[in-house]
Amino acid sequence: MSLHTKKGARVKRTRWSVLALVITLLTSVGFPASSALAATEPVSLNRPTDIEFYKTANGETELLIADTGNNRVIRSTPEGKVLSTIEVNQVTAVTMGNDGLIYAAESGAAAKVHIFNQDGTVNGQPIDVMRKFSLYPHPDEDKQPYIRNLIRYKQGDYERLYVFFNVYREMNNAPARYGTLANFALGHEGWGGLSGAFSEYSGATQGTGDQVWYTNGQGAMLYPVTSILNSTDKLGDLTLDPVNKRVYVVSENQIMQSGYEGFVSPERPVLSTWASGNETYPIDLTNQIAFGPEGELYMADTARDRIVVFSADGSSARILGLTLDNTPKPVVGTFNKTVKQGLPVSFTSTDFTSNYADPENRSMTDIRIASLPDSGKLQLNGTDVVKNQVVPVAELNTLAFVPSSAFTGIKTTFGWQAKNGAVFSDSVEVTIMLRIKGDANGDGVITPADALLVNKYIKGLITLTPSQIEALDMNDDGVLDAEDSALIMGVYLGINS
Repeated sequence: MSLHTKKGARVKRTRWSVLALVITLLTSVGFPASSALAATEPVSLNRPTDIEFYKTANGETELLIADTGNNRVIRSTPEGKVLSTIEVNQVTAVTMGNDGLIYAAESGAAAKVHIFNQDGTVNGQPIDVMRKFSLYPHPDEDKQPYIRNLIRYKQGDYERLYVFFNVYREMNNAPARYGTLANFALGHEGWGGLSGAFSEYSGATQGTGDQVWYTNGQGAMLYPVTSILNSTDKLGDLTLDPVNKRVYVVSENQIMQSGYEGFVSPERPVLSTWASGNETYPIDLTNQIAFGPEGELYMADTARDRIVVFSADGSSARILGLTLDNTPKPVVGTFNKTVKQGLPVSFTSTDFTSNYADPENRSMTDIRIASLPDSGKLQLNGTDVVKNQVVPVAELNTLAFVPSSAFTGIKTTFGWQAKNGAVFSDSVEVTIMLRIKGDANGDGVITPADALLVNKYIKGLITLTPSQIEALDMNDDGVLDAEDSALIMGVYLGINS
């Protein structure tokens, strides 16, 4: 059947029916607000090999994962919220130093250790492991040098890095991978280490004090506290619970444990089964483990592309779900503040919120101090601020910049980021004007006395410091002359801005 319009055009009734249905749906079903579209997305692992917990400058615990198959290091919370990722080719080991830097090992024919800041930017040249330890590439790709553990800490006056690696060798007609626990002082040539009794699944971790604990063919060496001699079980990676003085060791389809204090020679601790592998959560000898902040034990299940979390008593396990918040970042802007007569500069929350915008109209909840000024210091309620410190919006009225006693330049800067309750913005700078252009004595105002200084300098009657010359050079041509003096007077009289 056809339907005739007033103009005589003919349309099918079915077309009108479809159009009516579409209009009904559009008017009855509202589109979600943009904030409702924001969500988290799962993050998949590909052969994760190493995991390690560390403390941030703010005392928060974070997790590093060497996601080998995806060629990246993942920073996350213990609950699995991904904070950032860093691209590293064939990464197999990762650690955080007490200097706040991330050390990530690249295995293979070009084995090296990369160094990153926590924001993922490169910090210096990588350490060439092949050259450092006189290693050579193997013709077979599956037999290249492999770095299993990194341990970074301060020992005496030296910052040291332990590198536990294994290489494929043929010894006594028995081709196999043999391990070496090497160490060296950063920035120095030469190295020392142990080798011989390590297998490809042996592990190493930082023990008590400035010692490194490790497993080998004889057992678990917990020097200088004790050692666990073991002639039957193969032992892999190990980690310790420093609060309860217990050590956990991976073995064949089980994780074993023992206390490590209170033993008097010749008495030694004995390992016993803490958690057994099963069909759902098998435990491979090559898996690496880390003791978590809530007493749980985390295991990198390399073969099954996941992180397994064992309960504090080892009786149950779960898979750590990694998620990435894809909420759009807020945007922040730069702004300036000026030191007046050498006095501290106080901030208000409005200084920051007025330079903040969010694509989903989320309110600003916190700021993070991404970098510190190179002159003077930031204080929050009278306490010095540290790099990467997070400050809630409600506390911004107590933030202040305290200039140093001697100004070192005309300005200084610090970086800041804003959080919309979910994610931080990129970092931008706040500029603190230590000296206003035309203000030679740093009193925060421009007067005829500043112009007089220029005139005296031109006549050779006085000398000026480089920072004073920079402040008085009004047209930035690198020369102090009568034009600069005239510009200063113009500002004083309100003629120039």
